[in-house]
Amino acid sequence: MAITKLAVAVLEVYTWLIIIRVILSWVNPQPRNELLLMVIRVTEPLLSFLRSLVPLRGIDLSPIMAWLLLKLLMRLIVQAGS
Repeated sequence: MAITKLAVAVLEVYTWLIIIRVILSWVNPQPRNELLLMVIRVTEPLLSFLRSLVPLRGIDLSPIMAWLLLKLLMRLIVQAGS
């Protein structure tokens, strides 16, 4: 039960990091901002993998796909833990 809660909490934090990355991309802060660099380093592996699966020009749907994938994974973990 504790492992389930921990896994869901980690995935929830990762989901929020993706949302923060999207918002920061709209605001366009200083490129050397340490917070921005940390968020990019943490989220880029998943987002770049999803970009390679669905290569669309001009629009990046990888944050939406990542959010949906993480929410589905959280739901599956909760159901398996019950």
